Amino acid sequence: MAQKKKKTTIRDVARQAGISYQTVSRVLNGNNNVAEETRKRVLLAMQELDFVPNKVAQMLNTNRSQILELIIVDIMQGGHFADSIRSMALAARDAGYNLLVTMTSSDELGMALDNAAARLVDGVVMYAPSLHISDEKLLELCNGLPLVRRDYVPTSRLAWVGFDQVYATRMAVEYLIELGHRQIAAIPPSINLINGQLRYTTWKETLRQHGLEPGPAHEAHYTFRSGYEAMERILATHQPFTAVLVGSDTMALGAMHALHEHGLHIPNDVSVLSFDNAELASFTEPPLTTINFAFREQDSMAIKYLVEILNDSEMKLHQRILLPDLVVRKSTRKLAIDTTYVQ
Repeated sequence: MAQKKKKTTIRDVARQAGISYQTVSRVLNGNNNVAEETRKRVLLAMQELDFVPNKVAQMLNTNRSQILELIIVDIMQGGHFADSIRSMALAARDAGYNLLVTMTSSDELGMALDNAAARLVDGVVMYAPSLHISDEKLLELCNGLPLVRRDYVPTSRLAWVGFDQVYATRMAVEYLIELGHRQIAAIPPSINLINGQLRYTTWKETLRQHGLEPGPAHEAHYTFRSGYEAMERILATHQPFTAVLVGSDTMALGAMHALHEHGLHIPNDVSVLSFDNAELASFTEPPLTTINFAFREQDSMAIKYLVEILNDSEMKLHQRILLPDLVVRKSTRKLAIDTTYVQ
């Protein structure tokens, strides 16, 4: 009978790497107090010896599962979020964690958080762009489970990471005003979304602060068709406008198609400015001027913030606000004095 192969231990890994087994243990437990070169030697030795750590023993020793969970609330469309999930998974891996993904509704959020706790995850990142909930209620639902929102939620004093939507919208509107536009239409995201409401309100307020009346507006979802249909409705009002602010590059592509169908040239007849700076923005005709949201930075920061909270139980919860920038391309132009407004 063939002799059963002896199971590799962390002491074997330590000998292979030429370090103490305590250092190997610190690497396995995600301890940050290990030099990067040492960590790489441990990982290489583990690979050479085909070492598989005992996860159960690690959990008992550290009271950590090394698992995070991303809970997505009330999201139907895909959009850029597939890339965001990948970014968060990579950030979690780099921090020594695995990432689970759960989709739920606002009605079942409490159950989703209870299930996360039952799975012994160490903490949760939540993406819930339409969730209006008090800090007190959310803390009650979390029941001690560490959580970071990947949303811009200016009404919340809990932990969140998000791009300043008021700043972004004001920057977009004021750029169009600087170009000479005085009649500016808007296709904001649904006002049921936190971002949609903030952008719609800021668009109106910024124009009025400059002594201008808002142009025609119609909300839309984050799809090509919705942007197209919103622009059709705006054109049907026959209200004049020389520029339109659109809630995403995807929506803008649909809106641009509607403008082209009506014989309107971009940007000579209508300037178009959108949000996101998705890859498609530089390939539209003409290429889109857009507000650049560096989503990968936001995704990575949300994970890193959660890990910081896990490593420092005394950390005071705060908000990490990101500021976008403007990417100017050919879908906007400076108005001539004698410009004829779209009717």
